[in-house]
Amino acid sequence: MNRLAFFSVLACLAGCAGQQKYVFYQYTQLEGIKAKTADHFKWENAIQPGEDVSKVRILEMENSSAHFIQIRGTEKKHSHDLHDLTVIIQSGSGRMYLGASSVGVAAGAVIFIPRGLEHYFVNGGPEPASAIAVYSPAFDGKDIVFRE
Repeated sequence: MNRLAFFSVLACLAGCAGQQKYVFYQYTQLEGIKAKTADHFKWENAIQPGEDVSKVRILEMENSSAHFIQIRGTEKKHSHDLHDLTVIIQSGSGRMYLGASSVGVAAGAVIFIPRGLEHYFVNGGPEPASAIAVYSPAFDGKDIVFRE
């Protein structure tokens, strides 16, 4: 009987656990520590109807920059010849194509993409997927080489 109660409580807790909520913290000399959730970024920068990809700069530092990306459909195959890239999936799921390979990814996945590697993401769900992309060095929006 104790085992049944234990597993019942465990199942209830697992079912009650909600989707992970990501919170981003940033320090500024004027304001100290600021916090913002991924949901707030989505609300502030809603992807527009008919738009497949939305990219918004979160911050730029001396040697890197961070961007909030939303993808409704698919990115075009591309590479960055001057930038290394780290992508942290925040919500949604899909398939990340890296060179000649691909991998299924979902919220919580971290993808490291070295400069020069062709890549693109295809959303696998009905809602836009979102991610944080960290470029090193800081990304100015110009280093995108589209591939066939």
